[in-house]
Amino acid sequence: MSRIVRISILFAMLLAVTAGAVFSQGAVGMLERKAWYVDEDKKTGQVLFWRIFLGDYNNVKLRRTFHGHGEIDVEAGMNFQLFSAGYIEGNGASARGRVSAHPMMRIRVGDEVTEIKIDNVDYIYDYGTKVAMKDGRKGDFFFYLHPEGTLMVPRRFQLTEFKLTKGTGEMSEIRDRMPIVAIAFSQDATRKAAQEPVTEEEE
Repeated sequence: MSRIVRISILFAMLLAVTAGAVFSQGAVGMLERKAWYVDEDKKTGQVLFWRIFLGDYNNVKLRRTFHGHGEIDVEAGMNFQLFSAGYIEGNGASARGRVSAHPMMRIRVGDEVTEIKIDNVDYIYDYGTKVAMKDGRKGDFFFYLHPEGTLMVPRRFQLTEFKLTKGTGEMSEIRDRMPIVAIAFSQDATRKAAQEPVTEEEE
């Protein structure tokens, strides 16, 4: 086998591994999680693979480590999205290059702010600013940047729905960024979410 052929095979293998890694990351974000949404007309529907756009944010303060500079503070323009796999991801750009973040979800009840997991959420409502828990708690919904310690409020609640093609494993969009007021994780929770008051969005 010639050196050129061996290099070509090696390159092809590396490309396949890289493509597989990229697909795996996307597939993790799109894990199946049955949910029901409430749109702006209070109509409901069911989704299995989904992503919710939470908003674009300017001047997000991040603390990052850069080679040769150590840990420094930067400002970035970012967008954040909640994936059906149960986590929030933020991506954007700063003066020092692209940045990302994986904030945690929080609920505030009175003066107490605590971490929450999607498995314990009954429904998120009022365009993503409020959350009702399965244990009966209701409060303000935030996502939390760590280690910066910043609480951020969703600015939009827009649903993108995906479809998984069996056999090929390909994921395709069914609809993109449909405005919704709530996402719920059972039919009973959906009925309750649809009855919640909705704050008028600011222009």
